[in-house]
Amino acid sequence: MLEGRLAEKIGDDVVRIQKSWIKIIERNRGKKFKVSDWRPMLETKNDLEPHERQSKEVFDLYIVSANAGYNIIKGLTDYIYPQDEPWLEHYQTTAVFEILYEYDRDFKRASTTLVKAIDKSDDLIQKEVFARFYGRYGQTWIVDYVATPGSFSNLYKRILERVNIRPDYKWTFINAVSAARNTSYSVMFGSKFLEALDSGKSINEAIKAEKEVLKEMWLNPLETQVRIMKEVGHRSFDYERCIKTFKEKIYEATVKAAEAGVHYTNLSLIPLWAAGDFHHVSQTTYNLCKGDIEFAILQSLTDALERTIDNAKKDGKLKNPYKIPTWEVTASASAYIMRLDGFTSSMVADLLMRRFYNLILKDPKIFRYECTNEEFVNFLSQGEYFIEKPPRGLGRKVWNVDIDLSPIDENEVLSNPQHYSWPECPITSRFASLLRFADEPFHLISDPMVCLYATELIALNPDKPHLPYLFCKKCVSARYLPFRCKYCLAEKEP
Repeated sequence: MLEGRLAEKIGDDVVRIQKSWIKIIERNRGKKFKVSDWRPMLETKNDLEPHERQSKEVFDLYIVSANAGYNIIKGLTDYIYPQDEPWLEHYQTTAVFEILYEYDRDFKRASTTLVKAIDKSDDLIQKEVFARFYGRYGQTWIVDYVATPGSFSNLYKRILERVNIRPDYKWTFINAVSAARNTSYSVMFGSKFLEALDSGKSINEAIKAEKEVLKEMWLNPLETQVRIMKEVGHRSFDYERCIKTFKEKIYEATVKAAEAGVHYTNLSLIPLWAAGDFHHVSQTTYNLCKGDIEFAILQSLTDALERTIDNAKKDGKLKNPYKIPTWEVTASASAYIMRLDGFTSSMVADLLMRRFYNLILKDPKIFRYECTNEEFVNFLSQGEYFIEKPPRGLGRKVWNVDIDLSPIDENEVLSNPQHYSWPECPITSRFASLLRFADEPFHLISDPMVCLYATELIALNPDKPHLPYLFCKKCVSARYLPFRCKYCLAEKEP
């Protein structure tokens, strides 16, 4: 009975944050963004309360971080330029690492040990830099939550094999170059190497330049992040002041959580998720959702999530807090919309994979930052599996919960593509709008929802690392490049 009430409470929480987000987009799409637009999401977060089985310290850190992120940036500016939006989720972990270095000197010493290993890992770094920019593994996601080929965590798992430090520290370092993103260089790996080569430096000189920033991001994360922001031309607000103030605001809550036994891996995630997911309310989101079909896609995904959770509660199927359909619903809905126009994830993968190799020939620097196309295709592929009839799929069920996709069929816009295309043959408009999310699939997956859900799960087992995941994610790229699995470390423990 207690488990059921807990699961329902978590289900209600994730639906509330999702609806809060979509309502902001609905009110403001096509308009000019203001930082104050984040306020309704902040209020939803402030209303969160832990269940008796959940860690109060985890929730306290989450809420303190959310308020700090909002109030600090609101005090510095009222507008975020579109090109500065990605950096909104890169300052939180930097601050956490600075706090942990001061709190735990052994952790600081472990980072120094890691840096020494980096200095002796020219072989690994050189190989991965070339692989990243010249397509050895096909499309990749540099900050993948799983140590897939081409991910930063894959490289660090191999570097850390050469290091004798505590396993929990290893988990934290690996997570910090994937989901947690210790400095923006987590999404920029290899860019210093490429810049050096382009300027006429030798390969050895380029490797040296790359290693310098790889070492500095651990030794001096705050200084490194501030320097990177100057290099990329961040101008929306005083970034250094933001990080330093954020560190001050979350210091006490971070230390209390650490003393309560919250794993360092989780400590590096919670502030990021609490304050970083605000970037999903932004000028680019408003511009993207200016189109009726684009917004209808997000609205129908939200409605499908709410209806699925509500039906599961009514049927008494929401019993296990670890088995609440969240991204499984949005993936199913996205795949269903894709299928409405006759497309499959294999078709999308083929299109984007061919384009990937052509873009590399045009200019490898296009991929100097995070590219999420691979995750977009994987997301659609997973959604297809959920909606396919058995034995090819799960038949619109996950954990015995029926996934309700009726809101898509009931959506006035999605049901009438002829209103947005040539009426005699409106067979591509919905897919074309869905494809616009390929560069930011986390609007579809819905970071606000999944980040809160993950935080709720961390609060149940705060002393266990939530990430990185240790399972095969069945990458779509592996269908085309099956030998790339040879380089995967997804299931290998740090």
